[in-house]
Amino acid sequence: MITAIKINGFKSFQNFEMTFTPLTVVAGANASGKSNLFDALQLLSHLAEKDLKTAFSEQRGNPGELFTHYDEDSYAEEMDFTVEMLVNRKVRDNWGGEAELNNTRLRYRLIIERKASALGIDDLAVKYEHLEKIKSQDDKWAKHILPKEAKTLWKTIRAGGSPKPFIKMTDQAGIMTIKIRQDGRQGGKATPANDVSQTVLGGIINSVDFPHAFAVKEELRHWSFLQLNPEDLREPTRQDVGLRDAITPSGGNLAAALYRIKQADEYNLKEISRKLNSFLPNFTEVNVYDDKANRQFIIKVKGEDGKEFSSRVLSEGTLRLLALCILEYDEKHTGLLCFEEPENGIHPFRVKAMAQLLKDLSVDFSDTEVPLRQVIVNTHSPVLLKELIRWQDDKSVSVWFSRLHSLITATNGRRVKTKITKMSPVFKTLAEQGELFPVSEQEQKLTLAEVKKYLQTADTESTIKAFE
Repeated sequence: MITAIKINGFKSFQNFEMTFTPLTVVAGANASGKSNLFDALQLLSHLAEKDLKTAFSEQRGNPGELFTHYDEDSYAEEMDFTVEMLVNRKVRDNWGGEAELNNTRLRYRLIIERKASALGIDDLAVKYEHLEKIKSQDDKWAKHILPKEAKTLWKTIRAGGSPKPFIKMTDQAGIMTIKIRQDGRQGGKATPANDVSQTVLGGIINSVDFPHAFAVKEELRHWSFLQLNPEDLREPTRQDVGLRDAITPSGGNLAAALYRIKQADEYNLKEISRKLNSFLPNFTEVNVYDDKANRQFIIKVKGEDGKEFSSRVLSEGTLRLLALCILEYDEKHTGLLCFEEPENGIHPFRVKAMAQLLKDLSVDFSDTEVPLRQVIVNTHSPVLLKELIRWQDDKSVSVWFSRLHSLITATNGRRVKTKITKMSPVFKTLAEQGELFPVSEQEQKLTLAEVKKYLQTADTESTIKAFE
C-alpha cells in the first residue's frame, strides 16, 4: 500500500506532497486535479512492467503533455516521483520462488526526463531511479497510523542489515551507472544508464532474486483502478478457454469471480448475501449459477418475495454495491484500489451504504492476519463526502480537499503564472494533524472554509456544524 507521495513536473502537480491512510478520500470540484492523482499512480504502475513509450502512450493525452504545462509551448523538462509504501512481508514470483523481506517500509524515487534523441526528436529517458528502506526511527507514518499490535507488519526482522540502497544511480568515471545491490542470495548488478528507456523495476527485476525490489514492483503493478461500467457488471461471464476469474476495472468477469469464491467456500456466498441485505433489505440472497447450456456463469439475486432476478435486470446502483460486496470477500483482491466517483449511479439514500463498503474494503490493522488492502476515493459528491467525513477521528481514514492554486514560477528565463493542484488534509483542529500532515494554520482555515462552502450544496447542516 502507498503511504506517501511527492510529485513534481507531472500535469498539474508542482512540489506536491500527500500522505495516505487505508481509506483516503479526495474531494473537490471538477477540474481541480483529482483525476490527475490517479493518472500519476497509474503511470507509476505501468512503468513497473512496461517501457517508457508504452507506459506513457497508455495515459490520457500525448506523452509530452503529461509534463507540467507552464505557458504556450513551455513544459517541464522532467517529472519527479517519490513514493513511500508498506509492502507485503512475503513475496512469490511466477516460478514458485518465495522470499521473506527484512524491510517492508520502502521508498522509491523515479525521475523521467524529456530529451532530444540522436535524430533531434523529443524522447523519454530514465534520469534517476532509487530504492531504499525507510529507517524505523524516521518512520512517522508507521508510528502515527499503525497500532502497537501491528508492529510485525513494518518492523525490521533482522538487525544489522546493509544500509545501502537496493537500487541507486551513480556517476562512475563520467558514466551514469545503475547499481542493484546484493539482496538475499543474489549478487549485485551494475549496468550503464545512458538513454535508459525502461525502469529497473520494469526491465531487470522479474523474480525474488532481488526480493525487496521485486516486492515494490509487485506492489506498483497490482494497483487497481476501478471504473465500473453497468453493462459489464450485468453481463454473465462466458466459459471460454483460459477463463479469467478476477474482476476487471470495468466490472467484467463479476460472475466468474463470484463462482470461484463460491467453489472455494460456499459460506462466503452467505456472507456476501448478508452484506448486500444489510444495505438493500429487499434482496435476501445472492447466488451464481453454472449455465452449462449457454456455457456461462450468471449471477442471480433473490428478492424478499422469493423471486430471482438475474444481473441483466438489476439497477446500476445495486450492481455497484454488489460488486463491492464481492470484492470484500475475494481473496484475490489485495493491495491498492483507486475508485473514481463511486457515487455514480447510486441513489442518495444508498450513499451511506457505499461509504460503509469503502471503509470495509480497507485494511483493519488491528487484525495482522488480513491482507493489506487500501482504497483511495476520488469524488465530487458533497453527499458522499458527508458520509465519509464522519470517520475523521479514525486514524485509518483521511480526507483531503482538492483545489487549483495559482503559482508564479520561472521557466526559460522568464516568470510565468500557472495553475497547480493543491490538496490539503481536512482537520477540525490543528492539533489533530500531529507531525504526519504538516499544514499551516492559515491553510487549515482556508481548507475548512472551502469544505463548508462545498458541503452547503447538500443537506449537510449537522456536518458543517461539526467543523465549527
